[in-house]
Amino acid sequence: MTDSPPRTLAGLPSQFLVGAVARQQFPPDDLPEVAFAGRSNVGKSSLLNRLLNRRNLARVSRTPGRTREINFFAVGTQGRFVDLPGYGFAAVGRNQRLVWDRVAEAYFTERRSLRGVILLLDLRRGLLDSDLELVAYLEERGIGFLPVATKIDKLNGNPRRQSLVTLTERIRTNSRLAMAPPVAVSSLNGDGLGELWQLLERILGPG
Repeated sequence: MTDSPPRTLAGLPSQFLVGAVARQQFPPDDLPEVAFAGRSNVGKSSLLNRLLNRRNLARVSRTPGRTREINFFAVGTQGRFVDLPGYGFAAVGRNQRLVWDRVAEAYFTERRSLRGVILLLDLRRGLLDSDLELVAYLEERGIGFLPVATKIDKLNGNPRRQSLVTLTERIRTNSRLAMAPPVAVSSLNGDGLGELWQLLERILGPG
């Protein structure tokens, strides 16, 4: 059963703004933003397309690790979603696994409008070393994050429940800045998107 999102931010028109390869190309730092981060091939573009209700707004790459831009999307006039380059793909080299390039580093360290990071984790894979590196990086900078378990439609019944319990425990053990327990979602059938939208509303809301 599809988990229908509330008609607030979820009902606002979305728009691609810019694919930035330098900090000078970032939009004005004047609206609250959430950044979406995750390993290459975790389903980040598919989730963004589903959230924004646009089939091809975020491009789904057939070659994981190739996207080097930071993509900014407007959600009405109230906030922005920011699509960070995927990490963890062997072809891009180890020294790019965490801080993918200078522009990503600039975003994390200089963006005052950043309200939090949506950390996407493939539920089948759990929390991997490259994910833990990003968690540690965010902890050092005091940046809160919301763990989101993706591709839950690939698991059923007890395997899904046990994987989510394990992921929840590992997040709790390794971080103080998780904004909530992991939210389990499927871009394919829409499960969990209502809960995710409610949390996104809270993160992007006043304050």
